[in-house]
Amino acid sequence: MADQHYIDGIENVAIIAGNIRMDFYTFAVDPETSGKEPPKEHNLRLVMSPDAFLRSWQTHTQLLEELKSRGLITEKSAEGTSSDQEKTTLAPSFS
Repeated sequence: MADQHYIDGIENVAIIAGNIRMDFYTFAVDPETSGKEPPKEHNLRLVMSPDAFLRSWQTHTQLLEELKSRGLITEKSAEGTSSDQEKTTLAPSFS
């Protein structure tokens, strides 16, 4: 069975020795940060070749289009931007 990791985000993306490296994090549970963004805990590093990164980018792009077609995310004009620049936002069920 494959390992599964839940992540809240990606940070520290770099190209080192010809490979793309990304650190994934989750938010820590800390009662001291009530009302503020919780601290981040590093939980995984992903290292891939540029070719693998491009294939994953293509997959993510296809997923984004699928989410849009199902109405799970919408695009709306952001304040202060021209109409041809749009900002992707989550549907209310994801906020």
